[in-house]
Amino acid sequence: MYLFWNLSLMICFSVSVMFVGSENTELPPPKNLNFIWETPFRLRLTWKEPEDLDPYCKVNYTVQVYKSQDCSKKEPESSMTWKVSQLGREVNVSNENGLCISVSTNAENCGDRGQSQPVHIILPPPPVRLVTEHNCEYSHNRMKVIWKPTDVVQDLSFYYWSPVSESIIKCIPDESMKTGECIIHNEKLKEMVAIYYLFNGTHNGIPVNNTIEGKYPTQCVKLKKPQLKISREGKNLNFETSDTDSKEFYNNCYIYKYTYSKCNESHVVEQEEPNTPENNKMTHQVQYNPACKYKARVQVLFSNGCGSGESDPSDEVEYGENSDPNLPVLLAVIIIPLIVSCCLIVSLVLLRRHKDIIFPKIPEPTLLFKGMFNNNNIRTTEDLRRPEAIRLYVPLEEIVESGIRLEPDTSSTNNVPHEPK
Repeated sequence: MYLFWNLSLMICFSVSVMFVGSENTELPPPKNLNFIWETPFRLRLTWKEPEDLDPYCKVNYTVQVYKSQDCSKKEPESSMTWKVSQLGREVNVSNENGLCISVSTNAENCGDRGQSQPVHIILPPPPVRLVTEHNCEYSHNRMKVIWKPTDVVQDLSFYYWSPVSESIIKCIPDESMKTGECIIHNEKLKEMVAIYYLFNGTHNGIPVNNTIEGKYPTQCVKLKKPQLKISREGKNLNFETSDTDSKEFYNNCYIYKYTYSKCNESHVVEQEEPNTPENNKMTHQVQYNPACKYKARVQVLFSNGCGSGESDPSDEVEYGENSDPNLPVLLAVIIIPLIVSCCLIVSLVLLRRHKDIIFPKIPEPTLLFKGMFNNNNIRTTEDLRRPEAIRLYVPLEEIVESGIRLEPDTSSTNNVPHEPK
């Protein structure tokens, strides 16, 4: 009984030591986390070292800034993370949807002590959202920014800022621009990997500022609409794409997307531009089928390796006509009998109309020939058995009038005197 009691005490002591030790392995969090907006787009964070650190313990800090008020999101695009050894950090960020800032302590040389619990700061978004549906289109050192006002705002102004320029520049729209757009002209646009917008104005008599993180220029490239031409070369068709726009990027940044139909069967082909295209034309070749009608469009895409963007699709181009490959045989089977029938009908009509000319009437034979025919027809069977009777012609007996006499004309003798003999 005594032995069992000692064993129980030892187990309880070991468990308590284990839990106490586990509490001491976690580093303490940083103290006095604070922030200040140096510019509308730059946030400076500061904090102090944790308390109760051993003199030999060296630490660094993990700073996470979430682009919302929720610190539990794990998506990479929803947060930014840094590891720093200083007691502060500058962050370029917008406050469009509010922010959640988290700072925790990491051990560099503190034995088996682990990361501390994070310290949070929640920053609310602006009370009024001035614009929405913002977008951009970049081409040749100019970028058009488009937005839609959410409410009636007086004196709405648009500014942009980038770490490359380190200055806030106001965009002044041209007279030809519509409300809700402005064009930025800057030779360094292509070098910018981050750009921020500032909208400020007066809403219900209260000044309001909105900061927005926009797409950097190479993420919204707008390419010129290409032109497509279809030509035949032997047994192939060539889809020739011409682009009069001068190339601003390397050739491998352009991808040509051909969408074409062949006998109403759709096909999509993407082809990269070679490093040295001929005559600034891109050609895609397909096998030609004379029985098919081809419809094609082309669109130029900006490759993911260089950025993002595209052009408008070209106008649709058509080539050839749809036909049945067995159509010649079918036409021969139908047309040839039809032609023969028509010719036969015409021949019969002409034969009936001109039968007297084509087949003239045979004149009746003379009495001599009739006698020959009748004489042969009236012979008896016994006569026909004799060979000489068949070869011998026996003329028919003709009836001749008998007892014919001539009398002088007495009427003329009484009136005309006779000459003396």
